Amino acid sequence: MFSPFQHYKGIIDSTLREGRQYRFADFDLEKQIRILAHLTKIGVDRVELGNPVSPQTETEVRALARIPDRPPLLCHVRNRQCDLQAAAGCGIDGVNILCTIQPERMRLMNTSLEEYLEQLRVNVVFAHEHHLEVRVSVEDFFHSDRSQAMHVLQFADQLGVDRVGVADTLGVAMPWDVDLTVRELRRSVQCDIEVHFHNDLGQANSNALSAVRSGANWVDTTLLGIGERIGITALSVFLVSLYQIDPGACSRYHLQHLTEAENRVASMIQHDVPLNLPTNRDNGFSHKAGIHLHGLIHLGPTLYEPYSPEMIGNARHLVVGSAVSGKTTLSDVRHFHEKYGGELE
Repeated sequence: MFSPFQHYKGIIDSTLREGRQYRFADFDLEKQIRILAHLTKIGVDRVELGNPVSPQTETEVRALARIPDRPPLLCHVRNRQCDLQAAAGCGIDGVNILCTIQPERMRLMNTSLEEYLEQLRVNVVFAHEHHLEVRVSVEDFFHSDRSQAMHVLQFADQLGVDRVGVADTLGVAMPWDVDLTVRELRRSVQCDIEVHFHNDLGQANSNALSAVRSGANWVDTTLLGIGERIGITALSVFLVSLYQIDPGACSRYHLQHLTEAENRVASMIQHDVPLNLPTNRDNGFSHKAGIHLHGLIHLGPTLYEPYSPEMIGNARHLVVGSAVSGKTTLSDVRHFHEKYGGELE
């Protein structure tokens, strides 16, 4: 059977890198270890860490790398030799090299594109010599000079990198933009494609799904979707979307741990799980409207639930006695609760 996710290979979760850029995220090493444990239980395919060129980050990365039975760890680094050297000595499994082609930054670095690409070649060779997985991406791909951005990624592909990355740094791309861009890139490179979408216009998950449908292989996520500004694609939302589109592609993940993981991270940042995430324990599966309650009780929960709360470790709530709850009685709800589970309110 044809799957629109035939290109999909996995999730690269960036809670321990992008997520730490969220304003209220202050993950010390103990919290990072706990987050990594949650990501391991869920079964994400890769975990992205920060740049170990910082002494504190280097200490943390070394400690995380020593943890057994974890996903492969990737350090997010710049196209600089000192960054690659620091990463190679930390015991991690790969590097995600971020490149820029912005003329202003090039002038500040006092370099030309040709010199910059030569440095990239040296860095990729160095990473390969140290048996590291390599991804090369261009910052703010959707607002960069498209021909130059494609040139950098094609150059990286010819160097034999594992993946090239497309980042919507400003979070303003739309699914139709993503579709055209990824299709063009898929025709231009042989290696895998990774995508990283910010959520400033609320399109991060839709863009991730569109990208995979168009030929991308890897999707960046974070728990709760936290990150710079509004954040990026939320792990929970992407996984339940993947389940709806292609349950087979989702079978290796343990979705029952999602609610616990995202609530634990919410506690760490001292904020509630957003009301629009399925892992919100108070609201993710709440039913209050009379027509919904009547349908649930008489026809079953699948009428208004695309998947069961138990699948992601959550629980439903049936709210009666309000101005919008109709004629549903407590007796009706108790009967439903005995048959399907849930909580009466």
